[in-house]
Amino acid sequence: MAGPLLEEQLIKPKHDWKDLTSKIVKKLKLKYEPVGVFLVPSVHKERYEKFFEDIPRPNGRLTYCQAVETVRGSTNYSGLPEPPDALRLKAEDFMCAAGAANLGLYDLPEPIKNGERDFLLRRFYSLETSRVTREKIPRLEPGSVSEVIVFKLSKAPVEPQVVLVFGVPAQILALEGPYLMKKGGRLNIDLLGTCGVCSEITVSPLVNRKMNFSLLCGGARAHAFHDPTEMGAGIPAEEFPDLVENLLNRQNIPMRQTLPENLR
Repeated sequence: MAGPLLEEQLIKPKHDWKDLTSKIVKKLKLKYEPVGVFLVPSVHKERYEKFFEDIPRPNGRLTYCQAVETVRGSTNYSGLPEPPDALRLKAEDFMCAAGAANLGLYDLPEPIKNGERDFLLRRFYSLETSRVTREKIPRLEPGSVSEVIVFKLSKAPVEPQVVLVFGVPAQILALEGPYLMKKGGRLNIDLLGTCGVCSEITVSPLVNRKMNFSLLCGGARAHAFHDPTEMGAGIPAEEFPDLVENLLNRQNIPMRQTLPENLR
Protein backbone atom coordinates (compact mmCIF):
# COMPACT_ATOMS: atom_id res chain seq x y z
CA MET A 1 0.00 0.00 0.00
CA ALA A 2 1.40 3.37 -1.02
CA GLY A 3 1.61 6.22 1.44
CA PRO A 4 -0.78 9.20 1.36
CA LEU A 5 -0.17 12.01 -1.09
CA LEU A 6 1.08 15.30 0.22
CA GLU A 7 -1.51 18.00 -0.33
CA GLU A 8 0.84 20.20 -2.35
CA GLN A 9 1.80 17.31 -4.66
CA LEU A 10 -1.50 17.20 -6.50
CA ILE A 11 -4.61 17.91 -4.51
CA LYS A 12 -4.25 21.54 -3.45
CA PRO A 13 -5.64 23.90 -6.14
CA LYS A 14 -2.88 25.77 -7.93
CA HIS A 15 -5.06 28.55 -9.36
CA ASP A 16 -7.57 30.99 -7.93
CA TRP A 17 -10.63 29.22 -9.29
CA LYS A 18 -13.02 31.55 -7.49
CA ASP A 19 -11.54 34.55 -9.30
CA LEU A 20 -11.48 32.76 -12.67
CA THR A 21 -15.10 31.74 -12.19
CA SER A 22 -16.17 35.28 -11.34
CA LYS A 23 -14.45 36.65 -14.44
CA ILE A 24 -15.91 34.22 -16.97
CA VAL A 25 -19.42 34.36 -15.47
CA LYS A 26 -19.38 38.17 -15.57
CA LYS A 27 -17.87 38.43 -19.05
CA LEU A 28 -20.22 35.94 -20.70
CA LYS A 29 -23.21 36.64 -18.40
CA LEU A 30 -23.52 32.94 -17.68
CA LYS A 31 -26.61 31.75 -15.81
CA TYR A 32 -24.63 29.08 -13.96
CA GLU A 33 -20.98 28.95 -13.04
CA PRO A 34 -18.70 26.32 -14.63
CA VAL A 35 -18.26 22.87 -13.11
CA GLY A 36 -14.91 21.27 -12.33
CA VAL A 37 -14.24 17.54 -12.67
CA PHE A 38 -11.54 15.39 -11.06
CA LEU A 39 -11.25 11.67 -11.78
CA VAL A 40 -9.61 9.68 -8.98
CA PRO A 41 -7.39 6.98 -10.49
CA SER A 42 -7.85 3.37 -9.40
CA VAL A 43 -4.09 2.88 -9.05
CA HIS A 44 -3.18 3.77 -5.47
CA LYS A 45 -6.67 5.18 -4.89
CA GLU A 46 -6.07 4.92 -1.14
CA ARG A 47 -3.61 7.82 -1.44
CA TYR A 48 -6.49 10.16 -2.28
CA GLU A 49 -9.00 9.07 0.34
CA LYS A 50 -8.32 11.64 3.04
CA PHE A 51 -8.70 14.54 0.62
CA PHE A 52 -12.24 13.68 -0.45
CA GLU A 53 -13.73 11.95 2.59
CA ASP A 54 -15.81 15.02 3.52
CA ILE A 55 -17.40 15.35 0.07
CA PRO A 56 -20.87 13.73 0.14
CA ARG A 57 -22.05 10.96 -2.14
CA PRO A 58 -25.60 11.10 -3.53
CA ASN A 59 -28.41 9.49 -1.61
CA GLY A 60 -29.46 7.12 -4.36
CA ARG A 61 -28.35 6.63 -7.95
CA LEU A 62 -28.19 9.37 -10.54
CA THR A 63 -26.71 10.03 -13.97
CA TYR A 64 -23.47 11.93 -14.50
CA CYS A 65 -25.49 14.72 -16.15
CA GLN A 66 -27.67 14.97 -13.04
CA ALA A 67 -24.60 15.19 -10.80
CA VAL A 68 -23.24 18.06 -12.91
CA GLU A 69 -26.66 19.75 -12.93
CA THR A 70 -26.87 19.37 -9.14
CA VAL A 71 -23.54 20.96 -8.23
CA ARG A 72 -23.98 23.87 -10.62
CA GLY A 73 -27.15 24.69 -8.66
CA SER A 74 -29.95 24.22 -11.16
CA THR A 75 -31.82 21.17 -9.81
CA ASN A 76 -30.98 18.99 -6.83
CA TYR A 77 -30.89 15.35 -7.99
CA SER A 78 -28.59 14.21 -5.17
CA GLY A 79 -31.28 13.11 -2.70
CA LEU A 80 -29.49 15.23 -0.08
CA PRO A 81 -31.47 17.84 1.89
CA GLU A 82 -29.51 20.76 0.39
CA PRO A 83 -27.86 21.02 -3.05
CA PRO A 84 -24.17 20.23 -2.45
CA ASP A 85 -21.32 22.27 -3.91
CA ALA A 86 -19.48 19.01 -4.67
CA LEU A 87 -20.34 15.33 -5.11
CA ARG A 88 -18.35 12.08 -5.05
CA LEU A 89 -19.56 9.34 -7.37
CA LYS A 90 -18.51 5.71 -7.15
CA ALA A 91 -19.52 3.09 -9.71
CA GLU A 92 -22.56 2.02 -7.70
CA ASP A 93 -23.86 5.62 -7.61
CA PHE A 94 -24.40 5.74 -11.38
CA MET A 95 -27.78 5.23 -12.97
CA CYS A 96 -26.37 5.38 -16.52
CA ALA A 97 -24.09 2.45 -17.35
CA ALA A 98 -22.76 4.10 -20.51
CA GLY A 99 -21.81 7.24 -18.61
CA ALA A 100 -19.98 5.33 -15.89
CA ALA A 101 -18.19 3.22 -18.50
CA ASN A 102 -17.17 6.25 -20.56
CA LEU A 103 -15.65 7.78 -17.43
CA GLY A 104 -13.56 4.67 -16.80
CA LEU A 105 -15.34 3.19 -13.78
CA TYR A 106 -16.01 -0.15 -15.52
CA ASP A 107 -16.43 -1.67 -18.96
CA LEU A 108 -19.43 -1.06 -21.17
CA PRO A 109 -22.18 -3.67 -20.82
CA GLU A 110 -21.88 -6.09 -23.75
CA PRO A 111 -25.24 -5.20 -25.41
CA ILE A 112 -24.11 -1.56 -25.58
CA LYS A 113 -20.52 -2.32 -26.61
CA ASN A 114 -21.50 -4.63 -29.47
CA GLY A 115 -24.14 -2.20 -30.79
CA GLU A 116 -27.10 -4.49 -30.10
CA ARG A 117 -28.99 -2.13 -27.82
CA ASP A 118 -28.86 0.89 -30.14
CA PHE A 119 -29.71 -1.29 -33.15
CA LEU A 120 -32.76 -2.73 -31.38
CA LEU A 121 -33.82 0.81 -30.44
CA ARG A 122 -33.84 1.57 -34.21
CA ARG A 123 -31.08 4.14 -33.96
CA PHE A 124 -29.15 2.42 -36.78
CA TYR A 125 -30.03 0.39 -39.87
CA SER A 126 -27.54 -2.36 -39.09
CA LEU A 127 -25.83 -3.93 -36.12
CA GLU A 128 -22.43 -3.17 -37.69
CA THR A 129 -23.00 0.59 -38.05
CA SER A 130 -24.29 0.66 -34.48
CA ARG A 131 -21.19 -1.14 -33.18
CA VAL A 132 -18.73 1.00 -35.15
CA THR A 133 -20.38 4.21 -33.96
CA ARG A 134 -20.26 3.08 -30.34
CA GLU A 135 -16.56 2.23 -30.69
CA LYS A 136 -15.81 5.80 -31.79
CA ILE A 137 -17.31 7.40 -28.68
CA PRO A 138 -14.34 8.53 -26.52
CA ARG A 139 -14.07 6.62 -23.25
CA LEU A 140 -11.42 5.90 -20.66
CA GLU A 141 -9.85 2.52 -19.95
CA PRO A 142 -12.29 0.30 -18.02
CA GLY A 143 -11.50 0.26 -14.31
CA SER A 144 -8.95 3.09 -14.58
CA VAL A 145 -11.07 5.44 -12.43
CA SER A 146 -12.32 4.71 -8.90
CA GLU A 147 -14.33 7.87 -8.19
CA VAL A 148 -15.59 10.95 -10.00
CA ILE A 149 -15.54 14.28 -8.14
CA VAL A 150 -17.72 17.08 -9.57
CA PHE A 151 -17.89 20.54 -8.00
CA LYS A 152 -18.70 24.20 -8.42
CA LEU A 153 -15.56 25.66 -9.96
CA SER A 154 -15.51 28.61 -7.56
CA LYS A 155 -15.27 26.18 -4.63
CA ALA A 156 -12.79 23.75 -6.17
CA PRO A 157 -11.49 21.37 -3.46
CA VAL A 158 -8.84 20.12 -5.89
CA GLU A 159 -7.13 21.23 -9.08
CA PRO A 160 -9.68 20.11 -11.70
CA GLN A 161 -8.72 18.07 -14.72
CA VAL A 162 -11.45 19.45 -16.97
CA VAL A 163 -13.82 22.42 -16.72
CA LEU A 164 -17.38 22.28 -18.06
CA VAL A 165 -19.07 25.50 -19.23
CA PHE A 166 -22.76 25.65 -20.20
CA GLY A 167 -24.67 28.40 -21.94
CA VAL A 168 -26.55 29.43 -25.05
CA PRO A 169 -24.69 28.99 -28.37
CA ALA A 170 -23.53 32.63 -28.48
CA GLN A 171 -21.92 32.28 -25.05
CA ILE A 172 -20.20 28.97 -25.82
CA LEU A 173 -19.03 30.03 -29.27
CA ALA A 174 -17.52 33.15 -27.69
CA LEU A 175 -14.91 30.78 -26.17
CA GLU A 176 -13.55 29.66 -29.56
CA GLY A 177 -11.67 32.84 -30.48
CA PRO A 178 -10.00 33.36 -27.09
CA TYR A 179 -9.04 29.67 -26.99
CA LEU A 180 -7.10 30.08 -30.26
CA MET A 181 -5.71 33.61 -29.67
CA LYS A 182 -2.21 32.39 -28.77
CA LYS A 183 -2.01 29.04 -30.56
CA GLY A 184 -3.91 29.89 -33.75
CA GLY A 185 -5.48 27.32 -36.05
CA ARG A 186 -8.96 25.86 -36.03
CA LEU A 187 -10.96 23.61 -33.75
CA ASN A 188 -11.97 20.17 -35.01
CA ILE A 189 -14.96 19.36 -32.83
CA ASP A 190 -15.48 15.74 -31.74
CA LEU A 191 -19.25 15.51 -31.85
CA LEU A 192 -21.95 12.85 -32.22
CA GLY A 193 -24.82 13.97 -30.00
CA THR A 194 -24.55 10.81 -27.88
CA CYS A 195 -23.01 10.79 -24.39
CA GLY A 196 -22.88 14.57 -24.65
CA VAL A 197 -21.71 15.44 -21.12
CA CYS A 198 -19.76 12.35 -20.03
CA SER A 199 -17.92 11.70 -23.29
CA GLU A 200 -18.01 14.80 -25.49
CA ILE A 201 -17.07 17.45 -22.92
CA THR A 202 -15.43 15.41 -20.15
CA VAL A 203 -13.57 12.48 -21.70
CA SER A 204 -12.80 13.99 -25.11
CA PRO A 205 -10.96 17.05 -23.68
CA LEU A 206 -9.01 14.73 -21.36
CA VAL A 207 -8.03 12.30 -24.11
CA ASN A 208 -7.44 14.78 -26.93
CA ARG A 209 -6.08 17.62 -24.76
CA LYS A 210 -8.17 20.31 -26.42
CA MET A 211 -11.46 22.12 -25.90
CA ASN A 212 -14.51 20.35 -27.25
CA PHE A 213 -18.14 21.39 -27.70
CA SER A 214 -21.35 19.41 -27.25
CA LEU A 215 -24.94 20.00 -28.26
CA LEU A 216 -25.70 17.66 -25.34
CA CYS A 217 -27.65 14.46 -25.96
CA GLY A 218 -31.12 13.00 -25.58
CA GLY A 219 -30.27 11.42 -22.25
CA ALA A 220 -28.78 14.63 -20.84
CA ARG A 221 -31.80 16.63 -21.94
CA ALA A 222 -34.30 14.04 -20.69
CA HIS A 223 -32.70 13.54 -17.27
CA ALA A 224 -31.02 16.84 -16.43
CA PHE A 225 -30.63 19.78 -18.82
CA HIS A 226 -34.18 20.89 -19.51
CA ASP A 227 -33.34 24.24 -21.15
CA PRO A 228 -33.39 23.47 -24.91
CA THR A 229 -31.18 26.49 -25.68
CA GLU A 230 -28.16 25.19 -23.73
CA MET A 231 -25.02 23.60 -25.11
CA GLY A 232 -21.70 22.89 -23.43
CA ALA A 233 -17.93 23.14 -23.71
CA GLY A 234 -15.25 21.06 -21.99
CA ILE A 235 -11.82 22.65 -21.50
CA PRO A 236 -8.67 20.93 -20.20
CA ALA A 237 -8.18 22.65 -16.85
CA GLU A 238 -4.58 23.63 -17.51
CA GLU A 239 -5.79 25.73 -20.47
CA PHE A 240 -8.66 27.41 -18.64
CA PRO A 241 -6.72 30.28 -16.96
CA ASP A 242 -5.27 31.40 -20.32
CA LEU A 243 -8.69 31.07 -21.93
CA VAL A 244 -10.23 33.41 -19.34
CA GLU A 245 -7.36 35.90 -19.75
CA ASN A 246 -7.75 35.86 -23.53
CA LEU A 247 -11.51 36.21 -23.21
CA LEU A 248 -11.06 39.41 -21.18
CA ASN A 249 -8.52 40.81 -23.64
CA ARG A 250 -10.31 39.98 -26.88
CA GLN A 251 -12.59 42.35 -28.71
CA ASN A 252 -16.18 41.82 -27.65
CA ILE A 253 -18.40 39.65 -29.81
CA PRO A 254 -22.02 40.86 -29.99
CA MET A 255 -24.41 38.39 -28.38
CA ARG A 256 -28.09 39.03 -29.04
CA GLN A 257 -30.36 38.45 -26.08
CA THR A 258 -33.56 38.85 -28.11
CA LEU A 259 -34.49 38.27 -31.74
CA PRO A 260 -34.50 41.29 -34.05
CA GLU A 261 -37.96 42.62 -34.96
CA ASN A 262 -37.98 41.08 -38.46
CA LEU A 263 -37.45 37.56 -37.03
CA ARG A 264 -40.04 37.63 -34.26
